[in-house]
Amino acid sequence: MWAVKFEGVTKRYRRDRLKYRSLRSDLTNLARRVTFSPQRVARDEIEALSNIDLEIEAGTSSAIVGRNGAGKSTALRLISRITYPTEGRVRVRGRVGALIEIGAGVHPELSGRENIWLYGSFLGISRADIRRQFDHIVEFAEIEQAVDMPVKFYSTGMSLRLGFAIASYLEPAIFIVDESLAVGDGNFQAKCIRRMQELGSEGTTIVFVSHELAAVEALCDHAIWLDHGRVRDQGPIGHILRSYSRSLDEGLRVEPGGSEALRCLRAITRSPLGAATSTFGVGDPLSLRLEFEGAEAIEQPQVSIRITDGQWEDLIECTSPAGTSSTTGTRWAAECCIESLPLNPRMYQVWCSVSSGTPAQRRMDWCEVGAFRIRANRGKAMRTASIAGPPVAIDSTWRLGP
Repeated sequence: MWAVKFEGVTKRYRRDRLKYRSLRSDLTNLARRVTFSPQRVARDEIEALSNIDLEIEAGTSSAIVGRNGAGKSTALRLISRITYPTEGRVRVRGRVGALIEIGAGVHPELSGRENIWLYGSFLGISRADIRRQFDHIVEFAEIEQAVDMPVKFYSTGMSLRLGFAIASYLEPAIFIVDESLAVGDGNFQAKCIRRMQELGSEGTTIVFVSHELAAVEALCDHAIWLDHGRVRDQGPIGHILRSYSRSLDEGLRVEPGGSEALRCLRAITRSPLGAATSTFGVGDPLSLRLEFEGAEAIEQPQVSIRITDGQWEDLIECTSPAGTSSTTGTRWAAECCIESLPLNPRMYQVWCSVSSGTPAQRRMDWCEVGAFRIRANRGKAMRTASIAGPPVAIDSTWRLGP
């Protein structure tokens, strides 16, 4: 029996709703709808999901995997009724507990205590059941000293812990979690994964979105692979992760980035042996070749790359040294070698920009050009804490004593 069912679901977002709106912008949009053709209005929409049909069986632990922008978070928002489909229908059986965004479901003006009671009453849970779970929620969230303090004075980590604890302890039939879990520290992430495993063993349907494939494999038994808003494949977790990883090894690419003046045609990552690959071990060297095409030669080009894990912060940034050389034509390449990748197992994105002479003379703005995956090294024990921990890993030598 299914717990979640998508029937021909398409979700589109209007571009003008992705930014701050004023009275002037609303009047402008009204005039545009009157003046411009339906085709022009359609071009102002972004299609996050396209004609999705899928079922998630009750009592299973399912992962939704895919690159950034594949539609994973949109699918979770549809399941949790934060938004609704443009076309089709999403059917859900049972109460949904969700941690989709930091602080989601938590009112900043209310105290932790008031938020627990308010959330439970919204879900229709009896006061006796809320009272029975209250101490468990406070203990799990580690807010004993701040339970009567307004949430707006909580740290980001405290808000995250409270949101997860409320959603997971108030008897959800379906529990969904996205990448916001990665904001917490390693110990709390490990505790969250253990709690999700407990819920799964109790028969709760788990839907998990994460770029950490090791955590996905440890927690889930089924996976759905989204690619550009469509279901590319679904099935047992091992089969889907092998197919997904193989797509990385075959040369995971994004659409060429840049502008008409200068664009990155492709990015190729290579192993120490020179073979093109998108999968590396912790501490492995990486060679990156970037191929460009521009309208004219560039004097003193400086190429910069950034490596991220889907969060706001950059983990690694490298820039080619300033020099006097110029590109000899409209097509040219740049190569960067990183001797050791200090990264933990998960998927990472590669961004690139090009300047001429100084960073202020930008010739190509930052754009995503590729991705790669770090796998767990063989022979090393994979602990839950390391799976859910921070992205950066370094080797260290210790000596204790006098």
